Amino acid sequence: MPRILVALDDSCGSEKALEAAVKLAQQNDGRLAAVSVLEDLGIPCPDQLTEEVKVQARRRLEELLQAAANFARSRGVHLTPILREGHPASAILACAEEERADLLVLGANRQDGDAGLGGTADQVSDHCPCSVLIARHAA
Repeated sequence: MPRILVALDDSCGSEKALEAAVKLAQQNDGRLAAVSVLEDLGIPCPDQLTEEVKVQARRRLEELLQAAANFARSRGVHLTPILREGHPASAILACAEEERADLLVLGANRQDGDAGLGGTADQVSDHCPCSVLIARHAA
């Protein structure tokens, strides 16, 4: 039973990654987990407004993970949601190790004119301890 980890944010590439991960879990009777990362910008919270923004961002990611779990469940797949804080690539890599993932699925979120996959996808694919599937949203 393969262990599949999908990295989610609110991008179109992330939607494609979730679809691919759920399909692979269905086909291979895999265990599926999803990780979203609340990015630590390294800025101390000097006021209530900054803390409020962080709370709203956390809530948005929790809703994203719940929606992913609902999507997977509607297709007969159990998805374990994981919320992390920190630098996205580092947090995703650490989660892949901790979950002993056999496969990491994530979306390519490159900007127009960018030759790479997108910052996080490039960093993760270069250093991941397991196989990586990059799902791309067709423009």
